[in-house]
Amino acid sequence: MYQKYHPKGLVLLSVNVSWDKERPARQYVDVYHLPFPVGRDADGRIGDLYGVEATPTTLFIGKDGKLRERVEGAPEDVKGIEAGLEQRIGWLLAG
Repeated sequence: MYQKYHPKGLVLLSVNVSWDKERPARQYVDVYHLPFPVGRDADGRIGDLYGVEATPTTLFIGKDGKLRERVEGAPEDVKGIEAGLEQRIGWLLAG
């Protein structure tokens, strides 16, 4: 999905939370060849800013930098996830 929408302006960032271990997170990035930037919130400031208390937490932020939607927890239905993301991405890129 990143490859499809990145040329249209979609930006994805992944942030490893402070309480997760760095090595397994880096291994995950390497194994799955994530095509977007992955950083580490070592001091917890980013998590505090957005109120992240559990992972995964997905934040949808508009072009204006404002938080539009927050989804907590791991999704269960892959097809539902794709449809929901397509809808959200279209909404974010339009506004």
